[in-house]
Amino acid sequence: MRTLIKKPIIIFWIILIIISLVLLLTNGLKFGVDFSGGTAFQVVLEESVSSEELAQAASILGRRLDWSGSKDARVTPSGSQYITIQIAESDPDEIASLRSAILKQGNFEAVLNGDVLFSGEDIKSIYKDPSRGYGISEVSKGVDYQWSLPFLLSPDSAKRFAEMTFHKCTPTGISSGSLDERYECDKTYFFVDRPVDSIILIDNLTFTEEKEVPVIPGLYSSFFPIEDLLDQVTSPYYVIDGNLSAEDVSSLTKDLENYSKVIVSPGITNNDVNSLKELGFKVISIEKQENLPWIWSVTGLKSVISITPGIANMDVSSMESSRFQTFSQLNITGHAESLEASQARLDDLLLILESGSLPIAIDSISTESISPFLGKQFLNTSLLIGLFAILTVAVVLFIRYKRFSLAAPIILTASSEILILLGILSLMSFRLDLAAVAGILATIGTGVDDNIIIIDELLRGKKKDEHEHHESLLKKIKKAFFIMFAAAATAAATMFPIIFFSLGLGKLVGFAVTILIGTAIGVFLVRPVYAQIARKIVAEEGK
Repeated sequence: MRTLIKKPIIIFWIILIIISLVLLLTNGLKFGVDFSGGTAFQVVLEESVSSEELAQAASILGRRLDWSGSKDARVTPSGSQYITIQIAESDPDEIASLRSAILKQGNFEAVLNGDVLFSGEDIKSIYKDPSRGYGISEVSKGVDYQWSLPFLLSPDSAKRFAEMTFHKCTPTGISSGSLDERYECDKTYFFVDRPVDSIILIDNLTFTEEKEVPVIPGLYSSFFPIEDLLDQVTSPYYVIDGNLSAEDVSSLTKDLENYSKVIVSPGITNNDVNSLKELGFKVISIEKQENLPWIWSVTGLKSVISITPGIANMDVSSMESSRFQTFSQLNITGHAESLEASQARLDDLLLILESGSLPIAIDSISTESISPFLGKQFLNTSLLIGLFAILTVAVVLFIRYKRFSLAAPIILTASSEILILLGILSLMSFRLDLAAVAGILATIGTGVDDNIIIIDELLRGKKKDEHEHHESLLKKIKKAFFIMFAAAATAAATMFPIIFFSLGLGKLVGFAVTILIGTAIGVFLVRPVYAQIARKIVAEEGK
């Protein structure tokens, strides 16, 4: 057996067992709603929608909150405007972050001079490839980090973008220097949920403090007038000095015909808020975020980028010229004062663009804690059932083959397979739900079945040695593995669509993930380990 332990596959197996034990002891396992409870969000849409649109909204929220299926998020549409979300999370900061993600309708727009250049629907793909510019770079050590999100526009959108940005730069009169230095170009504004159906009410103090809006929040290196930003928003805005005047009330009353909501700054008094409600407006209060101007938050501004002379085709005389170019591969860039803030802003925009926008805005959202339906005791019982199943099969195998030396390693390898699987799930911070536990139990069954195939192939040669030609143990193991790989490929073909497409089977993601990981561990590691052990035993016992 000493030569067996020296084999690379055995050494790698032992190392993975040790690593898995360390991960389970340090990280532990995370559990889904079934076992640990969590939080329920009751979402109400602004108006009733069709069943198809409601299902679409539920699907978008599911992808937005749990794109990988590892958080055990359960999104259930009901009626014509209600969506219930259950997620295994109770940390207040994480709940606040999830609530913020839910509330966003997710309408992404690039705006130039008040006109939409392109929207999120025009983006065909996002390049998450550092070689194309995706990621974060340090501009000034410790104080300025730039994030970059490259993407591909549809052909029609790219053409419209080129036409709308054509010659949107003004010569500066500088004859020397780079092309960028010879022109001063218009700015493009990138928004998520730009308030197109609301009135913006700003108290005079906030308006004065943010009279000059920083291009890079937190750094305050360059500024542009607040009016330039508000001009990109199609909603009207009012600056209120003190309380609402009779003239203000009169103007707002006229606007009520076209706008039903009013967004108010923190300095607007409660009396004014009550007056707005009495007029019939829905009042939305938006607080100022840390290191972010209030006007950035209220307008949904994500980035401000000046057009480059190259994209504006400044060296081309007309759009009919053969030199006129359209640019479909573009970049959204932004800055932040720290690596963490830059990563958060990049991830936030990426999440919105990948999940898509909701067909209708959300009117309200409420949260409540939910208790576990099954409890961890059920999980422990399930694992004990799995171990009992391994022992039962080992006893049956001993009775069938009369060899404890072949049956005993099945217990060892099957247990190690589950241990390594749990270690990987711990590393992934994957939340175990009822479906995942079912997948673990199914992995035990397929593992034992594969081991039986190995034993049968190894022992089947005894009869052939007496009546036919001799078949080597190695050939028998290869034959067994051909059968196992075929079965594993079938399992993968079945489970991959559940993980990547779901299509109404989102609750089975945990089952699919554990089956796929367990199958990979089995056919590439544990089954080869058992084959080496069984082959050694059969060879030493002389069959």
